[in-house]
Amino acid sequence: MDHSVKNLLLASLISFCSIATASAQQDSTAVDSLLVKQLEQQMQSSTPAPSLQAAPRSAPTTNPDISAIGDFRSLYISEGKRNIELYFNQLEMQVTSVVDPYARANFLFSFGKDSLNGDFGAGLEEATLTTIDLPYQLQATVGKFKPHFTKVNTLHPHAFSFVDFPTMIERFFSEEGLFMEGVSASWLVPNPYDFYQELDVEAGRSEKNNILDQGNTNRLLYIGHLKNFFDLTDNATFELGISGLSGVNGQNIGTTMAGIDLTYKWKPVQFNTTQSFTWQTEALLCKTKSTAGDNVQTYGAYSFVEYQVEKRTFLGARYDYSALPGDKNSEDRSASLLFRFQPTEFQILALEYQHTNRSYGADVNGVVFRVIFGIGTHAAHAY
Repeated sequence: MDHSVKNLLLASLISFCSIATASAQQDSTAVDSLLVKQLEQQMQSSTPAPSLQAAPRSAPTTNPDISAIGDFRSLYISEGKRNIELYFNQLEMQVTSVVDPYARANFLFSFGKDSLNGDFGAGLEEATLTTIDLPYQLQATVGKFKPHFTKVNTLHPHAFSFVDFPTMIERFFSEEGLFMEGVSASWLVPNPYDFYQELDVEAGRSEKNNILDQGNTNRLLYIGHLKNFFDLTDNATFELGISGLSGVNGQNIGTTMAGIDLTYKWKPVQFNTTQSFTWQTEALLCKTKSTAGDNVQTYGAYSFVEYQVEKRTFLGARYDYSALPGDKNSEDRSASLLFRFQPTEFQILALEYQHTNRSYGADVNGVVFRVIFGIGTHAAHAY
């Protein structure tokens, strides 16, 4: 091939390669520019990031919170012909809600087994309207409720550490304590000292029970309770309560009671979910008249300790003493041991052994296994 022709072909090839390279670069730049433009458009059209400022709080909902708590039991008792039982003991249904900005309402229904005939029955345990904000640190409640006589009486069975209520509560009031219909006023006492005080004053009619029964009379039941709460350390608290009660018995004869409750709680801040210790003691004195017209003084007391050994495991022991109302010669003394396993706040498994010594009969031994389970919204228990 001629040398000049060869040079011309080589120059043409180089020129073509340069044009192709420039074209490719232009196409790549165009593609990159188009991609960047699309990303910018998407970012501009996307939803803005949420503001760091807190949204205004909405008004309280008036939709009621509903919960259900079941109580299943299995037991062995040494007295009687029928020693073993397996039964569903009780279902509690609670409905609570704010009524308006000034009050809240609470209803508690129970469906339980009658200990006499074994049939299930329904009842209204609580129905209250409570003020939310009154001046001078006051709060008022009207309806049906458990009054503040001693500390344990205000609790319901599922909220108490042990399977059964203390003997003095069962003997002087009822199996689940004292209920009344009336009015309750609570006052947070202004206290210049470094502890908390709350005074409760209540008046109304009690349900029929062992000794307090106003019947068809105009007499009412009056109850007062003063709570004193102390922070001993960052890990420990102490509570002292003083109670008084005045009413009539079934014979329309005046009955008075005085009570005291002591509670010490230790819950270390560093291990607050895995360790705790509680010691609680209560005692009451009852003065009433017998059918013969004599003044009769009877007493009742209990003391228990409970230690949390692990996050979900508790061990406890309790001692009970109680005379029978109006009969100081009939006494019960019992000792109980408790093992409680609590997988979550919605489930409790408890095993309790109890030995009871009676001055009016043979000794009794019993073992009870209880399963508590709940669903729905349930408020925290009182401290």
